[in-house]
Amino acid sequence: MIDYSEISIPMYVINLPEREDRRKHIREQFNGRGEFALTIVEASGHSQDSFSLWNSIVNIVDIAMVKDDDVIIICEDGHEFTPHYSKQFLFDSILRAFDLGCNMVLGGVSWFNQAIPITRQLSWVDNFYGTQLIVLNKYMFPLIRREPFGEKDTADGKLSALTSLKMLIYPFISVQKDFGYSDIRSSECQGNGSLANCFYRSNKKLEMLIDICDRHSPGRLTKM
Repeated sequence: MIDYSEISIPMYVINLPEREDRRKHIREQFNGRGEFALTIVEASGHSQDSFSLWNSIVNIVDIAMVKDDDVIIICEDGHEFTPHYSKQFLFDSILRAFDLGCNMVLGGVSWFNQAIPITRQLSWVDNFYGTQLIVLNKYMFPLIRREPFGEKDTADGKLSALTSLKMLIYPFISVQKDFGYSDIRSSECQGNGSLANCFYRSNKKLEMLIDICDRHSPGRLTKM
């Protein structure tokens, strides 16, 4: 087991100043978690939420490049850790995914199209929506900075398309807290109902795919 006691990862949280309830919530999520170097970044102002989110991500990447960060985590202020989260689990997942050549690791999603289990804890994934916690390495930074963004685009859609080298953690360590008011993510559940149900169904779908792989190829999936 690797000792991560002296390691922390830059954690950038996107928050609108008027969303005090979310800022309070997200500070509580990271209270006492020394594995993260937390920075709350004011969301980029734009009349269209999708532009605001994407511009905020680009601004964070700019900050990370100036600071010469090798790995960062971008988190939305609606993020909530699940009971499956632990520092060891997250850091092990990140290292394993990067060792397998990936540039992006997702803590959980409200919807995904296809996934291929690589280990019990990591699956390759194609298109996704609703991620609240995303790990990026430095190879993603220039791709994000030069990517055009239009009125019909979404941040998750762009991130999905930027690289095929991305993995989804199982079981999910991150979901979205429902604050009871409109949010860009709420419309991206693909008809699965409430936010909680969206994440639950996506996690169960991934679990089913992993179980099928294990059933038909016993011993193929390692634990990490």
